Order: sequence, then C-alpha cells, then structure tokens
Amino acid sequence: MTRLARLNERLNLKEFQLRALLDITKAINNNESKQELLRLYAGLMHDDLGITRLMFFENDGGWSCVQALGIQPDDGVPVVEDLMQATHDIRFIGAEDAQGLGRFDIAIPVFHRERPLALLLIGDIDDEEQRMSPTVKHLNFIQTLTNLIAVALENKRFALRALQQERNRRELELAAEMQQMLVPKDLPNDARIQAAAWYQPHQQVGGDYYDMVRTSPDEVVLCVADVSGKGIAAALLMSNFQATLRALVQRGRQPLDQLVRELNANVLERAQGERFITVFIGRADLRTGTLEYVNAGHNPPLLVTSGRQPQELALGSIALGMLPDLPFVQVGNAPVSRSTLLCYTDGLVEQEDAQGNALGTEPVLKTLEMPSGTAPKTINEALIAVFEAHRGGIPYLDDIAVLTCRFS
Repeated sequence: MTRLARLNERLNLKEFQLRALLDITKAINNNESKQELLRLYAGLMHDDLGITRLMFFENDGGWSCVQALGIQPDDGVPVVEDLMQATHDIRFIGAEDAQGLGRFDIAIPVFHRERPLALLLIGDIDDEEQRMSPTVKHLNFIQTLTNLIAVALENKRFALRALQQERNRRELELAAEMQQMLVPKDLPNDARIQAAAWYQPHQQVGGDYYDMVRTSPDEVVLCVADVSGKGIAAALLMSNFQATLRALVQRGRQPLDQLVRELNANVLERAQGERFITVFIGRADLRTGTLEYVNAGHNPPLLVTSGRQPQELALGSIALGMLPDLPFVQVGNAPVSRSTLLCYTDGLVEQEDAQGNALGTEPVLKTLEMPSGTAPKTINEALIAVFEAHRGGIPYLDDIAVLTCRFS
C-alpha cells in the first residue's frame, strides 16, 4: 500500500469515527430511547466495524444482557459478576478462561468511580475468514464508544429514578394534605367538655388517628387508634376506618360492643388480615358524667380524678382485623366528672432517648399531676416538652397521636 493510500485510509477512518461519535452524541442529546441507542450502537459495531459476535451487559442493580449479536439463545451466558471482579481493564480472553467465554476474544469493562457499569464481550472474526481483527484494529475507538453508551444508559437510569422519586414525593405530599384534612380541627370546648390533641406522623403520612364526634348535645364519641405498620398503606386503612366509624356513630345509637364488632368486620375486609388496628372508643354521657368504652388492644388511656389514683381504661377486646369474629368484647364504664382523660398511641411512650431508654408512662402520669382543672391544651404542651426533652435529637420512632379531654 502506497503512502498516499495509507493516508487516505487513516483520513477515512477518522472521518468515520467522528461521524459515529457525532451520531451517538446527537441521539443522546435528543434523548432517544434506550432501545434506539442500543440499536445505533449495534449497527456501528456490526455494519461499520465488522464485529460478528458481541454481548453487551449493563448493571442496573443486577447484570443483564441488553444487546447481543451472533449469539444463540442456548449458547449460555457468562457469569458477569465473577468476570468483572477479575477484569478492570481491556482483557484478551484465552482458552483457559471460564465457561461461556469461548465464543469471545476480548472483554471491555466500563467502570465509574470503581462502580461497574457495563461489560462488552466481543468475538470478532469468523473462522473461515482470514483478515485482520477489526477489534484489534479499532480497539481504542470501541472502548470509547462503549464507555459513551454505558454512561448514557446510566444517566437514563438516574433520570428515571429521579422522576420516580419526584412522583413519590408528590404523592406523599398529596396524601399528607388529605390526611390533614381528615384530622379534626375543631374539638369540643364548652362548659362541660374541653379537648386538645397532638398528632405527629413518623413520616409525611401516618397510621395513627384520633377523633371526636358530637352525636347529640349530651353525648360525645371519642376515639384513638393505631394501624400496624407505617406509611401510605397504613394511612389509607386509617382513613377508611375513620370514615366507617363516623358513618356508624352518626347512623344511630347502638350498643358499643356491636359497634366494635362492625368495625372489626370492616377492618378485616379492607386489610385482608395483613394489618390490624388497635383502638380505644369511648362514648361520654355529658349529662350523667359517665363514660362507656371498649379498649381493643390499645394502650390504656389514663383517667385522672382529683383525690383518686389514676385509672387505666383497659377493658375491651383484642385488636380489630385479626379474626373474623372477636372472641369477646367487654364494655367498661367509668365516672368522668371533674376528671382528665389522656388517650395516646404507643409512639409516645415507646420513643427512645440517646441511650435507648423508652419514655414509658411515668413521665406521662407526672404531667397529669398538674392542678385540677388545667386546660387540655396546657397539659399537651407540657407533655410535648417532656417528650422532646427525652427524645433529644433521636428521630421519631413511630407515629404519635394524643387526645386529652377535660370533663367538668
């Protein structure tokens, strides 16, 4: 070959390489699909460079072959993880290499900051042909092209993850907004009963719940509940529970044990046994100053009356949604005139400090030693201060709901 011919060949090669890189770059800038990028890549490798066999693997949390040429489905797939551990640069494959590599001549790995992104395996020459290996001839260019494609695919994965994370964030925000709409804002505050609440979800949405429903001028139904688990699934189940409870108590007065059994059937139907709800439901007769209640596996509320020992309201049943039929439902009764009732979920007393110690009920009871007639809002503020001092900088471990009622 004359010197002029060699120069022309080199110029043609450089022109091809620039055109190929330009085509790939344009496709990336135009945000072409993954399939289109791989199709363009395979066309350059086969049609322009003469590569007859290749397998291109990407690492998307696990290795998978996303492009293959000249490979039969039953040829077997190399163990890419093992190969990548032993291959950090271009590697020529010998006869002694692992099973599944015999069809290939060269392995080209792609790393980004020590993280493996992709692997290209090339078998570039047909047995009956006698010619210079195109892989050897264009090895540096093939490596550049492969790195370009691998990084482009990785960027697409990052973009998709970022988009999904943004969608998830927005869904959580919407769910939190909806849940805030369900949390009662106007609690009773008159001459016979005053109430205040504190709600702190573990995440943006939570599975704890409190409510108060005025069913008549002389009667109030109050409730505090806790769905097993956290997050959106727990919040959705709790929202359904709230709607069902309100519909049932506003439909008409019925025995409290019957109400609890209907709620149990509803929870079981919605959760299919995968979640359960602990709940305390009380029905206060403001005329007589008495409270009938059912505690379905919930933390016992604390009833404090001046001159008497604090009382835990624990009588009731097992948690709702665990069994098709509750084995027992016991209805408790307690006088509540001139008393304070504090209902809470387990996120309050189970919160740990820096040493791993739970808050427990003692600090809660101490807070309730405030003078008789102290407003529920003041009690809650004192309780929150005690809680936050205990928690320090430790994250919230669970959802928290507190409902404090003062009966005159």
